[in-house]
Amino acid sequence: MKKTVILFLLFVANTAFAQWTTGTNILYTTTPVVSIGATTIQGQYGNPPNASVLEIVSAQGSSSYINLKSGTKGLFLGVDSIYGLGINISANDTFGFAYGATNVMKVNPITTGNPGGSLSIGTNLNPSGYKLAVGGKIIAEELKVQLQSAPWPDYVFRNDYKLPTLEEVEKQIQEKGHLINMPSATEVKENGFEVGEMTRIQQEKIEELTLYIIKLNEQLKTQEKRMQALEAKVNN
Repeated sequence: MKKTVILFLLFVANTAFAQWTTGTNILYTTTPVVSIGATTIQGQYGNPPNASVLEIVSAQGSSSYINLKSGTKGLFLGVDSIYGLGINISANDTFGFAYGATNVMKVNPITTGNPGGSLSIGTNLNPSGYKLAVGGKIIAEELKVQLQSAPWPDYVFRNDYKLPTLEEVEKQIQEKGHLINMPSATEVKENGFEVGEMTRIQQEKIEELTLYIIKLNEQLKTQEKRMQALEAKVNN
């Protein structure tokens, strides 16, 4: 006698949905939508609502997970009450977003240079020591740079600041070919420059120039007074 395995498959008369159950496990479908772990389709979002094609609902009601694994590599997609929506990848692996064979963006693994990981867009460069690498131009409505350590150059206006003389500035230019504290053209070409640090240095130079102008203005006023005094003597 042939053994027959009977799977209980319940169809509603109008064939609008079907469900398969063994114990507490439920597979519910309403073409073309499939729900695992629920007796109804819950993933309806938007206005008008659009049901998800595949949804997995937690029996506990607090978390739900999908885990794809091959060998030691794994990709975890889930939602829970602690972390909310999340994507987790196996340690020391890169998570990439590709368009065809082109890798357009990747999340780089945690390294000594990047303890919090980094993101690369349009480049395979792993920006050690930086959080973001972009192989191309960036458009932004506003960019805020907040320096963490270097002080803003208001120190230039303090009485104890040693303002270089114009002779010292001239000597620096003749010998080095660039201003004091400024990187050379060779350094910028090889290493680029930090936007925040460069802005700070440029502000330092602006404030130094302001002091030079103030001193020159004082000298002009002094000379003007002397000229007026000489003219007064001549006229008398």
